[in-house]
Amino acid sequence: MPGLSHTETHTVRTYDIDQNKKLTLPALIRILQETAMQQVIDLGVSVWDLEPQKIAWVLIRMRLDVKRMPALGEKLTIKTAPTGLERVFTFRDYRLYDAEGQEIVTCATTWLLMNTETRQMARIPAELAARFSHLFPDPDLCLPRAEAAVPTLQAVDHQRSHQVNWFDLDFNGHLNNVFFAKWMLEALPAPTLSQLEACRLDLIFQQEAVLDEHIRAEVQGLGEGQFLLRLVRERDEAVICLGQVNG
Repeated sequence: MPGLSHTETHTVRTYDIDQNKKLTLPALIRILQETAMQQVIDLGVSVWDLEPQKIAWVLIRMRLDVKRMPALGEKLTIKTAPTGLERVFTFRDYRLYDAEGQEIVTCATTWLLMNTETRQMARIPAELAARFSHLFPDPDLCLPRAEAAVPTLQAVDHQRSHQVNWFDLDFNGHLNNVFFAKWMLEALPAPTLSQLEACRLDLIFQQEAVLDEHIRAEVQGLGEGQFLLRLVRERDEAVICLGQVNG
């Protein structure tokens, strides 16, 4: 990913792993997002840089493909780059490599800008588009964009409830994206979670959650290691996130 490519390294720590001594999916998502955050800070387009314009980046789609989950002590290289603009959307790819240079994780994401006062979608400022558009990589070098719909649950086989607490919030004061994924996955049966060595996780973020709200994670099994996922905000029964995992 030339042009706007950014690289970080990470060693898998004890706080990153599960009982199998493998990196967890929530920890993986946190590492990827932190890599992107470091780049937008370097580029001067972070949430704090955009604060005077009352806009902030919001993740709305993530498709994560894991070929194998790295283990405790492994040294990882994470590469990320914004890969395009389309109307109000921006796209970002991530690729994660092991110490031998093997690509073991890819992740395609879609973002938009939100007005922090109205909480409505905002246009990408013309100066940002002009600054970066000529630096995006060739589309043939990018990951396929996550565009297919995620099916809606038709039945609930498993569920678990959560409350949004202080340390679950991000710097915008809303439930951190990592907790969306964590809570959805924790509603899966334990034997399934213990075997998520290689999988695809597809998430669509639809609404926010704030402090003290009660959130219900629901799961429908489709067979052969496939599950539909959903987060529901209990005060109004609004679906705030949809997902699908194929183990």
